[in-house]
Amino acid sequence: MSRPLRVEYQGAYYHVMNRGLSRTRIFLDDKDSQRFLDLLAEIGRLWKVRTHAYCLMGNHYHLLIETPQGNLSRVMRHLDGLYTQSFNRRHGRDGPLFRGRYRAILIEVEQYFLSVVRYIHQNPSEAGLVTRMEDYLWSSHRGYLAERHCPKWIDRQAMLLRFGKGTNSVHTYKAFMEEGIETEIEEFYKRKKSSPILGGKDFIDRLKQLLGERAQPKDEIPQSRSVFAPALEAIVSATATAYGKETEELRKPRRGVVNEARGMAIYLCRALGGHKLSQIADGLGLKNYSSTSSAYLSFKRRIEKDRRLARMAREVEGLLNSQKQI
Repeated sequence: MSRPLRVEYQGAYYHVMNRGLSRTRIFLDDKDSQRFLDLLAEIGRLWKVRTHAYCLMGNHYHLLIETPQGNLSRVMRHLDGLYTQSFNRRHGRDGPLFRGRYRAILIEVEQYFLSVVRYIHQNPSEAGLVTRMEDYLWSSHRGYLAERHCPKWIDRQAMLLRFGKGTNSVHTYKAFMEEGIETEIEEFYKRKKSSPILGGKDFIDRLKQLLGERAQPKDEIPQSRSVFAPALEAIVSATATAYGKETEELRKPRRGVVNEARGMAIYLCRALGGHKLSQIADGLGLKNYSSTSSAYLSFKRRIEKDRRLARMAREVEGLLNSQKQI
């Protein structure tokens, strides 16, 4: 199984989820649920993690957490590991409780924070467990509506200040939570292989600058290629620079003229960028999917045998890295 992409830095926000092995229940009673909440309090004390939203469902959980120390992996080993030990002791079982590695979606907080909170809080009603969200006991929604239900380790006021000041903030918060989930958010979570980042291009570009070498695509982490791979336009531009040509010379084939730079761009768009053949065809003026595939495979065979071509490929990659177009 390939490793999931983990993007960790100080102050990052994540929507974290995990599900029981074979979809079995991970919360059998209220004591299980309370134990999990106690562990959320513990990770707050130990690593300053801030939990902004939670929802514990029968066979899975949802969290929206902030990691001021940039230590998501360490935090989640503690949370899932200790909860599994506790659950196994209580219920006379052994072995893994969860289906595998937790899923963590990095959130562009300025754009999507409240939308993700709403998505988390609507889980019980969407599943038909309750009619009103506030009737579900194991969700942070109740705590935002009434302070007596709010765990001390949740900063209730920080959330409500997003909706104004005074008593009206609770009403505004409640109205927002009861609105429909945006189409963009619904479609994001419905994808079978959704991105590990919920954010726009500018957010991802800022991440690349922040992470530097850590944002290099890694073969053992396929998701890193889809997130951090260089844009098709950047690859074409860097290839043109390396060959001393204008980018338009790479986009327009000339009959009877061998255009090595164009072949290199086609190859790198696929090998380095992981771009779809149809996208490469559109970007470099090829006729169709099959002709792009043939051009890529042909150049791939050449580069495996020709050291000069391999050096040129490394030169283009070096240009991309130096321009922070990782």
